[in-house]
Order: sequence, then structure tokens, then C-alpha cells
Amino acid sequence: MSSKKYKKEKTNENVFTAAKKFTDAFFDGLQKGQEDRVIRQAEKAGVEAEALYKMRKIKQEKAELERLLAKHT
Repeated sequence: MSSKKYKKEKTNENVFTAAKKFTDAFFDGLQKGQEDRVIRQAEKAGVEAEALYKMRKIKQEKAELERLLAKHT
């Protein structure tokens, strides 16, 4: 395997690992109300913009769901 190809694969693996780490933390954070902190950490770590957008969207959806459920309890 060439050095460049190995380096690219290793970089892609590191990005994937970082994204997985932050998405896992994000969903754990949903349970604990730590969404903003996790999103900021993901931004600093260079998680893709599309993933950050989805994380923010999920946060908004969660707030909407909690609001709707609060009406019925």
C-alpha cells in the first residue's frame, strides 16, 4: 500500500471515529440535556457541517416533542 493511500485511509478512519464519538455523546446528551456542549465539541473537532446540521435539527425536534408531550401530562 502506498504511503499516500495509507495516510488518506487513516485520516478518513480518524474522521469517522471522531464523528462516531460525537454522535454517541450527542445522543447520550439528549438524555441529560447536554446537547449544546456536545455540538460545540463536535464543531471544534471538525465534524462535517451536514452532521452538525442534523444534530441541531434533532435538538429542535426533541424540544418540540417535549413541548407537545408536556401539554398532555
